[in-house]
Amino acid sequence: MFTRSSAAEPKPLEPMNTMPNLNVQRRPSTADPSTKSVISNDLKIIGQGLKIISQGTLQVDGEVEGDVRGTEVIIGEKGKVTGTVAAERVIVRGTICGVIRGMTVTLENSSRVEGDIHHMSLAIEQGAEFDGRCKRPADASELNLELDGSAVAAAPQPRPVVHRAGQQVRPG
Repeated sequence: MFTRSSAAEPKPLEPMNTMPNLNVQRRPSTADPSTKSVISNDLKIIGQGLKIISQGTLQVDGEVEGDVRGTEVIIGEKGKVTGTVAAERVIVRGTICGVIRGMTVTLENSSRVEGDIHHMSLAIEQGAEFDGRCKRPADASELNLELDGSAVAAAPQPRPVVHRAGQQVRPG
């Protein structure tokens, strides 16, 4: 029937590669400003507290629910970002629902923006839709192009107003 032979030792088990088609690339130590990353139109990226940060140019042709940052951020015609977009240069051809922070911001004729724009230079083409406020700070350092949230936490928060039977009462 079955016999055991000590001459034929079994091979040791090797770790199984559960994702054989996964191609992981490490970020180079020095950023190449000519690199371009693309979130294609078949992708929808959603995450609580999501931040996508690129060292070069980032083009969003898909949908992102979260914050996006790069040296240059381009929102393609079919692209949509719900969150903060921060970059030295922001070009919008698609839709943004949220705050834009950029040294140079361009809203092209196919763009639709709902939210505030903080900029040093702003161009809005005929046909672009913009619902929000735009603000040009006195100093470029006030733009806060970082997405770490420290400026949000450091900003003074307004105290809520409580309404009681026709009178306004400030808690405190």
